[in-house]
Parts: sequence; structure tokens; C-alpha cells
Amino acid sequence: MQLKLLSHHILTPDVRSYSFVVDSDSPGAAFPFEAGQFVMLKQLEAEKKYARAFSFACAPTAHEITFLMKHNPDGHISGYLAQSEPGTKIDVSKPMGRFILNPADTDRVYIATGTGIAPIISFIESNSSVPATILFGVRTNSDLFWQEKLPANSLITLTQPTEEWSGCVGRVTAYVPDLLSKHPNAAWYICGNPEMVMEVRAQLLSAGAAPLNIHFEIY
Repeated sequence: MQLKLLSHHILTPDVRSYSFVVDSDSPGAAFPFEAGQFVMLKQLEAEKKYARAFSFACAPTAHEITFLMKHNPDGHISGYLAQSEPGTKIDVSKPMGRFILNPADTDRVYIATGTGIAPIISFIESNSSVPATILFGVRTNSDLFWQEKLPANSLITLTQPTEEWSGCVGRVTAYVPDLLSKHPNAAWYICGNPEMVMEVRAQLLSAGAAPLNIHFEIY
């Protein structure tokens, strides 16, 4: 299966989004997936195939398939795509992963940092009827992106904000106790760097959250 590049957008100095469609020449052009899943994008370079995992950053019903990537000019996938023209094709695996929504949830809290917001966007844009609260953290003002895709009541926190910033300040972990008190029966979906994910998970477990209600993906 191959995807065909439509466009890419520079969101911050370090983050870009890439939009694709399924190549019409690929056998079985349909590409069903569940919100929260990921694929392996593959690139052949100097007779060696490189593969990297990227979560869908769009709803399964979207007309375009979108991925978020931390930009690396020398990256075998991100660097290659940054230099590619629309129409460029890239090999893709079947959708994979168990970081998906449980339909039995009655309340949800999504916590993400950096490009870990990708599967959370997939959840949000799937328009589930289950209420959800979003906590999103980045380092600085210039690291912010896609605020327009988040609900108006989302908590956005910066660890190194400028004086102009009027939102939350600090690591996402600082806001977990308050979220726990307001959402005692929530299902928790956490995505980001390993340190953050493990720390939030430990906070939830120590507060008595059910292990089966804690879902996470490490970036």
C-alpha cells in the first residue's frame, strides 16, 4: 500500500503536519483505521528500507490522512518528506495499535505533550458523544500549534512561557490532581514522552484510578 503526499505545513520550528491520500494505484484503495492507531511509513534509501511509526492525526472518516512529525532535516522519513513535492508516494503498513477508545467509557480525560497530541486529535475529530477534557502541554509559546483544533475549554500549559502568556503554567503533571478530583470515574488517555507518561500513570494509580481505565502511548 502507498500514500500520496498532498501537502505539508510548518506548525512550529520543530513540528510539521503532512497530509496524504491513498494512492489510487494501490490494491484496495480503502484505508480503514480506528482513532488512536498508527502506521509505519517506509522509505527506501541506498538499498535499505527505513520505517518509522506515526499516529493518525485525523478522524477515520477524514478525506485526507494527516500525520504530525517532529522535524529532523536528516530524518529518513521526516527529512525526506520535508523535501518532497506533492504527489510523492511513500509505502505504508496496515494500521496498528491498541491505543483506541473504549466505547464503554462515560467520561474521558486526554493528556498529551508535543506531537503526542496526534492521536488525541484523532479522538476529538471522531466526534464521540462521551464528554472529554483535554490537557495539552508544550515548552514555549513558539511550540504551540493546533489550538484551533482543541475545544475551547481545553487546558493548555507551557513550562517556559513568555510574559504575554495568560494560560496555565507548568508541567501537565501539576494539573493531574485537580483533574482527578473532578473526574473520579474517567478513562484516561495519555500520549507523549516516556517520562511524562509514566509519571502521570503513577499519579493516577497512586490516587486509586483503575489500571484498566489508564491507556497510554509513548512517543
